[in-house]
Amino acid sequence: MKKILKHILKKIHISKIIGQTSKLIEGISMDSKTVKKNMIFLARKGKKIDGHQFIMEAIQKGANTIICEKIHTSLPLIHDHKEITYIVVPNSTDSLGILSSNFYDNPTRKIKLVGITGTNGKTSVATILHQLFYEMGEKSILISTMGIKILLDEFPTIHTTPDIIEINKYLNLSIQKKCKYAFMEVSSHGIHQKRIDGLLFSGGVFTNITHDHLDYHESFENYLSTKRYFFSNFLHQDAFALINSDDQNSHKIIKNILAKTYSYGIKKKADYNIKILERNGNGNKLLINNGQAFLTCLIGEFNVYNLLASYVTAILLGKKKHEILKKIKKVQPIKGRFEQFLSYSGIRIIIDYAHNPGGLKTVLKTIKKMKKKDEKLICVIGCGGNRDREKRSLMGRIVYETCDRSIFTSDNPREEDPNKILTEMKKFRSYKKEYSSSIITVINRKKAIETAIQIAKKKDIILIAGKGHENYQEIKGKRYFFDDMKIVKTLLLNNNK
Repeated sequence: MKKILKHILKKIHISKIIGQTSKLIEGISMDSKTVKKNMIFLARKGKKIDGHQFIMEAIQKGANTIICEKIHTSLPLIHDHKEITYIVVPNSTDSLGILSSNFYDNPTRKIKLVGITGTNGKTSVATILHQLFYEMGEKSILISTMGIKILLDEFPTIHTTPDIIEINKYLNLSIQKKCKYAFMEVSSHGIHQKRIDGLLFSGGVFTNITHDHLDYHESFENYLSTKRYFFSNFLHQDAFALINSDDQNSHKIIKNILAKTYSYGIKKKADYNIKILERNGNGNKLLINNGQAFLTCLIGEFNVYNLLASYVTAILLGKKKHEILKKIKKVQPIKGRFEQFLSYSGIRIIIDYAHNPGGLKTVLKTIKKMKKKDEKLICVIGCGGNRDREKRSLMGRIVYETCDRSIFTSDNPREEDPNKILTEMKKFRSYKKEYSSSIITVINRKKAIETAIQIAKKKDIILIAGKGHENYQEIKGKRYFFDDMKIVKTLLLNNNK
């Protein structure tokens, strides 16, 4: 894609321009390593690194425009590089959203973008919507933790909410492929780090909010405030805001917002209520607002919420109720979200992404309703390194008090010592080391899973939590291939189970 610089700069607050703005631009980058010829390099201050230090490297790589907050007079930038244009702005990060939207032809003006936010359920709701609209014959793009998906084409991502350049790039590509709808997870980090700035949302969905990311946000109130910021600052008066009425903080999320609000729920009265008529290990029979009952293969009350949120979102986007009900029953389970496998010896394995106290409680509650008295529940779980330390003991206690056997193991330790993480998981009052044999500590995740399989007997349930769809372990700055489900299937085969 090529654009004239002056057109890309529309609506950006500029302090100073040095150089001409009639030149062609062929891309934008915040990383000097990825800069190519005729690109804009945007230098911004990060928590650890100041991008202004890499301006010269970006120019050497071919950048013809620099957007920055200051020009270092000690560097021979202006006199030695007259072909370079310098755009000085008050805040580089604030400029990035508008800049990237302008470069990619403002795609959110041409597509209906729905943002899904909350502690748990973001991936499921976004993915269900993408599946549902595909079944209804509508073209859409999915932007989620599991990657970006345009129709059936998949593109990997690193963050739940990618950077704003990537978002606009793929939204533009989706429009070229005739997509009319976009379903995107909106993380609290993405909101706070301005990774969604410049986007126009047709609607927003709030799933729930529980303890998570407090290492980053420092307090629950800050975390809640960040979620609320999305609804108050990104949803205009023609947009919709859909909230889970059963979440005790939902009314705070939509306080004084411009968008028209709607609610969904199971327990409290809402605009859209759903009843669970039947439930078992194979799915649920559901009824929405006393309408037509339907069957789904998705298991658990949490998935009932996800389905209902998706159903209502489809209605708010103009779809007919009967059309939605006809297709929603075809929605398939999502990889790494209560993903099940039954071994030939009768052991039920469940892989789930639950990596915070709220998500873990929900999954275990669902399993407890499924299992019979003579069946044992074994849980393999760890906590991520360099993340919220407060939740470690909370998660340890939940598993210890709920499961018959608990195997504490490594998750993504990152830069931390796994032993330290596991020790912190056991720091809860109800844990008595001298009496407890229900907790086994196995640092190696593969061996931990194998231990669970060796302990398990016919009809027992093994929950492997924390990583879900992830196919790697992050250790000391490197990612090593590790897929819980693939490991499980191999170990079951090797152990003749």
